[in-house]
Amino acid sequence: MRPKFLRYWAVALMITVSLAALAGQRVRVGIAWQPTAASYDRVILSIEQAGGEAVILPQLRPAGFDYDSMTMCPQYVDELGVLRQQYADIVKRDTYHGTDADELLAGVQAVVFLGGGDISSTLFSVPQTWHGIEGDNNADATRDVSEYLTMAYCLDHDIPVLGLCRGMQMLGVVSGAPLIQDLGTYFDGMGTEYHYLHRMQRDAEGNRYYTPHDVTVTDHNSLLYAITGTDTIHGVPSWHHQVVGDVTGTPLRVTGVTATDGVDIIEAIERTDKRFALGVQFHPEEAVRKHVTSQPDAGRFMPLEEAVKYFVALIGHAQEGRRFIKGNAYTRSDTTVYNKTEEECYNFFAVLGRAEQGSLEGAAAELSLLLNLFESRHPGCSDASIQEVAKWATECGWFAHASRRWEKVAAPEYIAVAKSVLHGNRVLPSYIVEHDCREDLAYIETNGVRYSPYQNDKYVSGVTVCYQAPVHEHNGRKFGFRKPSHWVFYSFPATKSDPFGYLCGEDCGHVNSTSEDDIIR
Repeated sequence: MRPKFLRYWAVALMITVSLAALAGQRVRVGIAWQPTAASYDRVILSIEQAGGEAVILPQLRPAGFDYDSMTMCPQYVDELGVLRQQYADIVKRDTYHGTDADELLAGVQAVVFLGGGDISSTLFSVPQTWHGIEGDNNADATRDVSEYLTMAYCLDHDIPVLGLCRGMQMLGVVSGAPLIQDLGTYFDGMGTEYHYLHRMQRDAEGNRYYTPHDVTVTDHNSLLYAITGTDTIHGVPSWHHQVVGDVTGTPLRVTGVTATDGVDIIEAIERTDKRFALGVQFHPEEAVRKHVTSQPDAGRFMPLEEAVKYFVALIGHAQEGRRFIKGNAYTRSDTTVYNKTEEECYNFFAVLGRAEQGSLEGAAAELSLLLNLFESRHPGCSDASIQEVAKWATECGWFAHASRRWEKVAAPEYIAVAKSVLHGNRVLPSYIVEHDCREDLAYIETNGVRYSPYQNDKYVSGVTVCYQAPVHEHNGRKFGFRKPSHWVFYSFPATKSDPFGYLCGEDCGHVNSTSEDDIIR
């Protein structure tokens, strides 16, 4: 069976890519249904600021459940509004199966899950009793069920999702993680005083407001770091009293925390088995609203350009990868590569990835970039054989010397990486089509300051511009390009690897006028 390059499963996304470069019409971003439209406006605004088209999703209902208009009938909920355990068990067991989810989510390329009230604790993988705090008795079983089914459908179909506050908690619950039902109670149980860092206490009139705090990004190899490009996210708008408690034994990983009275509280989670499934415990959409509508307290919170990045990233991952049509790419008569078996081709790509980058992570990035280039140079294709891509690799740019690697044998772990990438599990988004060894760069420029290309700490994702060097000698070898160009840095796929990035578009404002005298070592 031929490998089909169906879509990009990127582990990171450079969110500063020009939205004009995103192919085709605007991405349709669904907003998970809820009974009231109170929180829709700020998310619609955020999606539109990021260049997407916002779509309010219909309600999802479990097969066989009864509803009174839009509301679940009384027998399904207890006196507190919480979904009764026997029905929660059915929802968890059957999820969206037997529903009209396929029809209701048709045409939506990504989904945002909003903030709001507490999730029925009967839906947790290990059910809990209600937390018992009268002031936070805001359970809505009808919404809980619709969002649970929608989240499960999106995850099963690898539709990119962004969970905001409660939306992050729903990502956690559907993925099997427990929730801390109330932070104040949680800290009391540890004998530690809680100072309400995550949600402002009520004022004299009984009102609450968003409070700003910082989030520490804990993993550089994460969606969160790719989006923010920083170790500390400043001034996130926060308003919650529940939080994901632990991700042990789930497909989630923690990528952001906030130190709270001596305890790390989880602020960001990601599904490692999906191309984009990110939950943040804060509200970037509220920061967008505050800045766009010129609210007087907007300066207390994260800047507009930082807040909108989460939605740009979601939209970027929702872009459908182009497909290949067998035979369209080549008209040359040489059929040597076509006579290779698929296993020989997998071995060839494994050798290529290992030789170019020298690590498993680097090999995955190298092969992902190769497929990105293949697609960009063969638009409109939808189903290429592995032999076709291998033939192209032996004739393409810096890969051309790879033809001499057909007789080499790759280690099993590199063959596994090659098969994973070639079957669609790419680790770079589609527009990442450039990388260079340091010797090929004249210098890098970050915020207008030039640095040596060997200074790793000066590379900032989406900010640093890499200037290729003209042909020159270095340590007795020739490096560089006849026509030097420039590109924007994206990431290092491994500890010791080339910098990867994307090419600048026209009128980008970056000027390449380098000469041998400009080269910084």
